Amino acid sequence: MNQPLIKVEALKKYFPVRSNHLFKTQKQWVKAVDGIDLEIQSGETIGLVGESGCGKTTLVNVLLRLEDSTEGSIIFDGLDITRVSQKMMRDKVRKNIQIVFQDPFWSLNPRMLVRNVIGEPLSVHQKLSGLALSEKVESLLDMVGLPKDSLYKYPHEFSGGQRQRIAIARALALEPKLVVLDEPTSSIDILSQAQILDLLQQLKEKLGLTYILISHDLSVVHYLSDRIIVMYLGKIVEQGPSEVIFNQPVHPYTQALFNAIPSLSMQNLSELQTIEGNVPSAINPPTGCRFHTRCPRVMPICSEIEPKAIYVDKDHQAACHLLKS
Repeated sequence: MNQPLIKVEALKKYFPVRSNHLFKTQKQWVKAVDGIDLEIQSGETIGLVGESGCGKTTLVNVLLRLEDSTEGSIIFDGLDITRVSQKMMRDKVRKNIQIVFQDPFWSLNPRMLVRNVIGEPLSVHQKLSGLALSEKVESLLDMVGLPKDSLYKYPHEFSGGQRQRIAIARALALEPKLVVLDEPTSSIDILSQAQILDLLQQLKEKLGLTYILISHDLSVVHYLSDRIIVMYLGKIVEQGPSEVIFNQPVHPYTQALFNAIPSLSMQNLSELQTIEGNVPSAINPPTGCRFHTRCPRVMPICSEIEPKAIYVDKDHQAACHLLKS
């Protein structure tokens, strides 16, 4: 079998928090990511889902080396990027990992022409300029479905969907292996959302891209993802093929998360099922299973022993004591 594009082992990211109790300073830690193991194969799309504060964004920031990990290893394309210098990250690795942000209105410099917005990474990494730069940017515009005369316009002259196409073109300028999609359709209208999703799927197949998709819109995750990873309070609680996770979730948290999705058949909001209680503090997470304080099927063992991930079926894993009972 081919080596995975990304292999993560025992990854942790803790943020220090200082508290002063009667002048005695005590350091505490926000355990944003707390012991993650995962593999991402080249050419697949991974959907990261979970409530706000579950650790999705922190995990991706650490994978991108925008944040340094506290512990663990991240093997990207055969290289442990937790151990390389910032210079090597910038010169050798960064071009292979790109990101498309949530809101293109804020992620694109409004003072720069589209030629320079898309062409900036080409100028820095490939030293392109003049006609060669313009021609390369034109080909990228054509790839994302924008006319070549967009070259000398400013971002504000485009619609939200068109600005997201510009952001995608910029992300693809250096021919990366991995693209992180951070809520790529949340700030644009529903018709543009469908067009952007189709474009992303076409580009993935054409260029052999690997995607990590972060989204609260589970319909987007379902459409685009090959595999889904469900996170809760810094831990992976379930992962598996997209269709399996959506149709046969086994972890109570995953089931509750999907039951909270509104459907067209609902008559009113009272039919919407919600998860009881609030997400516990990541500074002092619950012992045992971190979901046990909100789980409708909690057992005594759940508060005592942390469940280990086991295979429910081929490629389908979950960490829950109910699977052993």
